[in-house]
Amino acid sequence: MKSRQFFKTIFFYILCAVTFLSCGKKDEPSAPVTIAPAKIKDLTALPQGKAITLSWSIPRKNTYGSELLNLKGFKILRSEKDFKDSCIECPKRFVILYDIDYKTYTMSKPQATRINYSDRYLQFKKIYTYKVVSYTSANQPSPGSNAQEVFWDLPSLPPKNCQAELKEKSVVLIWEEPATLEDGSPLEELAGYNLYRRLPGEDYPLKPINSELITTLACRDKGIEMDRDYCYTLRAVRKIKETFIESEGCEEVTITTTDHTPPDAPTRLIAIPTQRGILLKWNENKESDLKGYILYRRSEGETDLKRLLTTLLTRSGYLDSSATREETYTYAVTAIDDATYPNESEFSEEVTLEYHF
Repeated sequence: MKSRQFFKTIFFYILCAVTFLSCGKKDEPSAPVTIAPAKIKDLTALPQGKAITLSWSIPRKNTYGSELLNLKGFKILRSEKDFKDSCIECPKRFVILYDIDYKTYTMSKPQATRINYSDRYLQFKKIYTYKVVSYTSANQPSPGSNAQEVFWDLPSLPPKNCQAELKEKSVVLIWEEPATLEDGSPLEELAGYNLYRRLPGEDYPLKPINSELITTLACRDKGIEMDRDYCYTLRAVRKIKETFIESEGCEEVTITTTDHTPPDAPTRLIAIPTQRGILLKWNENKESDLKGYILYRRSEGETDLKRLLTTLLTRSGYLDSSATREETYTYAVTAIDDATYPNESEFSEEVTLEYHF
């Protein structure tokens, strides 16, 4: 009897303990944390030729700042309306223009850090607005990117008769203004030109090498390296509303920057007898790539001019202290540039002097 009472007492205490522990307030249920790609913030839109080229950086982080490991693709969203639609505040209706599979894209461009896409499904006198949304393999979308708005209209024809010439470690380009718009109508709203440069075997970059529009029919590219080949194209630019629309590129011009152009021959060489020797002077050359001068001398009875010094002269003058009195000497001087393979000018006019003092 006592044993039965003992077990009842133990059961009672256990029941109370369980009841006490289960009477606490329960937490509110919470939604599972979703991992989405971080927002794309550098979407750009370049109206060029017959397309609007979109470009943006590949996201590397998710919305919480950790590494993004399951990026699946990108959805390009576009809205459109007519120029005549004056409702600026009206909400835009975006539709999916294209879906880019990230893995497929990087298989053909394994070193890519940006995604580029050209929209060619366009109509003139339309306002196009673009956004991009990236998404994961779990179809978790990122926030919408920054928006890019383009006022799309007819481009002009490209510039005509583009030519390039190497001048003193820079490339000078000249061209002619396009005659009309692409459809043959009169040229209007021409704002300037953009210059593009590439190396053989590479594509042209999306951005021109000029930081501001070129408003003349000539320009100079100083950002080159010598002894390389470069390709150039120019695009005429119209300004439509707030948008700069580029033409197709002009016919490509290619130039080698290996300098084969010698300096001009020095001028006004004179020889003056002095107590210490024969003083030679000439006009200084004005080339920016001038490295120095080479002095030549021929004694009476000799047929060829011979280099007098093994070193270059860096000034337009020299005292020939090796001259012997009562001898007759003929002098000439050349200029030399600082090219990788130096170019030497023609001889200056010769000067002859019988040395007496």
